[in-house]
Order: sequence, then C-alpha cells, then structure tokens
Amino acid sequence: MVHVSLLRFYFELSRLIGLCNLHYDPQHRCLVRNHVPTVVYCLVLDVIYVLVMPSAFALLAGNIYGCKNLAIFGVVYSVMAQAKLFTMMLLIGSVWLRRRRIEALANDYLKLMSDFRSDLQNNCRRLCLWKVAMTSSRFIMLIQALLSSNSLVHCKRTLDRADVAPYYVASMVFAVIMELMVCYVDFTVYMIQVSGNYLISNKTERLQEMIDDVALLPKHLGRPRDMGLRQILSAWLSLWHRCQQLDDLLRQLREIFEWQMLFNLGTTYIFNIATVFRLWIYIEYAKNFHLWECLFIVFVALAHHVELMMQFSIFETTSTKWLQLREQLQNLWFVNQSQNGTGLNSEVVLSRKLEFAILYLNRQLQTRPQRVRRLHIVGLFDLSRASGHAMTASVFSNALVLCQIAYKIFG
Repeated sequence: MVHVSLLRFYFELSRLIGLCNLHYDPQHRCLVRNHVPTVVYCLVLDVIYVLVMPSAFALLAGNIYGCKNLAIFGVVYSVMAQAKLFTMMLLIGSVWLRRRRIEALANDYLKLMSDFRSDLQNNCRRLCLWKVAMTSSRFIMLIQALLSSNSLVHCKRTLDRADVAPYYVASMVFAVIMELMVCYVDFTVYMIQVSGNYLISNKTERLQEMIDDVALLPKHLGRPRDMGLRQILSAWLSLWHRCQQLDDLLRQLREIFEWQMLFNLGTTYIFNIATVFRLWIYIEYAKNFHLWECLFIVFVALAHHVELMMQFSIFETTSTKWLQLREQLQNLWFVNQSQNGTGLNSEVVLSRKLEFAILYLNRQLQTRPQRVRRLHIVGLFDLSRASGHAMTASVFSNALVLCQIAYKIFG
C-alpha cells in the first residue's frame, strides 16, 4: 500500500470523496497544501455534504416511531446514523482546521519511508489488503441495514409516495460515501502504524549490525578502534534521530485522530452487539430459516469483529517492536561496556548516548499509566490486545442481556 502508484490511488480516491484537501505530487512524492483546484473541489464538495446532510439524515434515520413493526436492528441503525452524522461533521472540520499540521506530518512520514519504499511494499501490502477486506464488512452491514425488509428505510418507503424513491437512492449513496470517509481514517491510521512497525524492525536490525561491528573491533586502545567507534557513533546518532522522529510522528498521529478513532470504535462496538443479537433472533425466531443466510450473518459478524481486533492489535505490535528495539539498545550498551579498551572518547560518548536512549524508551514504555500513559484513546483505555479481548467479552455480555430481555418480553 506504500508503492508510488498505490499511494497515488489512495490520495486520489480520498480527494475524490472530499476527505483529503491536499494534492499529492507524484513527481516529488509529497503533499501540496496550496493547490487551488484541489482546495476548491474539496471545499465545494464538503459544503454540499453539509447542506445535503440534514435531508439525507431525515430520510434515512427520521422518526423511528412512525414504523410500528420496526425491528430492533432498525432502531440501532437509526441511533448509529446519528453518531455517524456527528462523526462525519467532526472529521470534515478536523481535516480543514489541521491542514497545515497534516501536511507537515504526512510529508515527514513520506520522507522517512522513502529509503524503504520497495521493502515496505512487500511487507505491508498483505496486512493492508487484509484490513481492506475486513473493512468491507462495514459496507455489507450498512447496505443490509438500509435495504433489509425490517429496516427503517424500508418501512418509511412503504409509508411515503413512490415518487420520492430517487431521493432515498441518493441518500443511500450519501450514506455509503459517509461510511467510506469514516473508514478512510481507520485505514490511514492502520497503514501508518504497519509501515511504522516495519521501520522500527529495520532499526532493530541495524542495531544488531552495530553490535556485531563493535564485537569485531580490536580490544586494545589505538587508532583502528577509535576510527571504528567514530563510524559506529555517527551511524547510531543518525539512527536514533530517525527513531525519535518516528516516535514523534506516531504520537502526533494518535493525537490528531484519537477522537475520530474513539467514535469509530464505539459505533463498531455497538454494531457488533446488534449483529450478535440479530443472529440469535434469526436462529431462534426465523420462520424461513436458511443455513446459508445464517452462515453469511456469522461471517459478516466475525469479519466486523476481526477488523475491530486488528485496530487494537496493531498498536500492541507497535509496543512490542519498541520493546525489541530497547533490548537491542541494552545489548549494544553491554557489548560496548564489556570491551577492554575503555577510555576512548568515542566509546564514552557512545555509552552515554545509549544510556540516554534506554532511559527515554523506558519512560515511553512505562507500564504504570499513573506516571506515563501508554498508547491510549483519549485516556479512556489502552490500545492493546487486552482491551480488545475485554471489549469482545463485553460484546457477548451485552448481547446476552438483550437476549434475556427479549425472552422476558416476547417469551
């Protein structure tokens, strides 16, 4: 997903739907902020979105009390539509207000990846394509919620006149574009985290090469050892500068998109509960039960949940990669300290620089959130597999509560 042509397709599609108001220059491999055609196009499209939004929302998620036989999934869709509406408005406003910052971060990140473009393509494409495949479950659920026989839209279409059908179709297209914009944020964060993890792994391998080089240096004092240490020190300073730059970019990325990620995770979580509950309703009360339809619902529910877990897992992988980098730093420090030729200026400077880096990473990876927060969303919960598993347990617990309520009401 990081090859030039794929990046260009990625930016062109995001600009086409009015999300990315920055122009991608494939020749210089950077984003341009003051590109008038792109700015005008995105501004006009976003204004149209804001103007059309109330009408589309009124059609797709209007008064739910107008439908007497509305299923619970239709009510859930109505509530989620309101949440998506607020999320989209927040997203459009955030993209315009942070244009300068997003441009700077994106260009810095593209420069950081420029030396590893071919390797990134081979190592990150599989995970990114898997993420795209899992994200498609959102659109399946959206279309199902819009077109199913017990949906709010279907109920309202039976009440309204037939000549308003084109407006419903246009509103459905608007809903799909809205969902696409929201998914783009999750995928962008995921793609950058995947490529960042590869860069951290590359730095860890470079540290292993430095460890081997230090071990091969002469043990006694002299010019050959001093020259070798100077070269290793220069390479280490360059590597550590890139590590700090990568850490700062990933941190700012989370700060920019954390609220958007929180709303996306929240709506995905509620849809998971609704899907599990709907599956139980279908198995228990369906008059025309079809095994293939049941398996399809199970598949969509699993894909939707896997996508949720992938969003948690990638941040856990990032923490693991940083821990591996810290271990290699400690190994390099021990190898440098264990040499008999201590006393050279280059050796002392390298040792002190490594001590600072180890202390820095120890603080960044602090396991006590009271002192230093780990990877988190708005300070509410850590972005780790443990939080994902806790959310999984919560999904089934809430679905079970809904089943008990249904048994009590309907018997």
